[in-house]
Amino acid sequence: MIRRLLLLVLLVLAPIQATAQQSLAGRFLEGSWALRVEGSIIMRWDLERQGETWGGTWVKPTSFRSDGVRFGNIVMPSTERTADRGQAIGEWAEITFDDPRPGEEPDQFRFRLIGPDRAEMLYVGTGLPPFILERVAADALIGPFEEGEVYGSAAAPGPARPAATPSTAVPPAPRATPPATPRQQAPLPAEQPPVQGPPAMTGR
Repeated sequence: MIRRLLLLVLLVLAPIQATAQQSLAGRFLEGSWALRVEGSIIMRWDLERQGETWGGTWVKPTSFRSDGVRFGNIVMPSTERTADRGQAIGEWAEITFDDPRPGEEPDQFRFRLIGPDRAEMLYVGTGLPPFILERVAADALIGPFEEGEVYGSAAAPGPARPAATPSTAVPPAPRATPPATPRQQAPLPAEQPPVQGPPAMTGR
């Protein structure tokens, strides 16, 4: 009898605890979150809980190009867009920004708290891996940017190289090689490289 009573209490408390955790996460998720790359803030989102839904703003450069890792062709000043709608999906906050251009898909972002000052962001529909955001002040400025600079180029994606395997073969005699030339930073391609889903983050 006592065992059944305890089981009943646990079943009743479980959804209450889950709701309390989601509510707590939601409260801490409110605020301003920045995507920082190589010391510069590329974009900032200001999230606001509105009862059972979410709202917010998206602060970003006037325009930019990105493959989801590198950010270049950045044009300032920064612009601010207000979310057209938002909702809570479990522990996630989702906000949507409609694209004013005819026939274009909306920009949809989902946010989840992963630490006191860290959040995970998904850019819905792109197939890109999650972005890690940091908590910042509500008036944190976008930038700074240097003209022509590509941010995130050190982490640019490329073909995987096979791991070296041991060999018992006698290595060939070394060949004379020309002097090494300084390594140049790879420019962001004029056309975005393919990603899963729609093109990633072309600023507008």
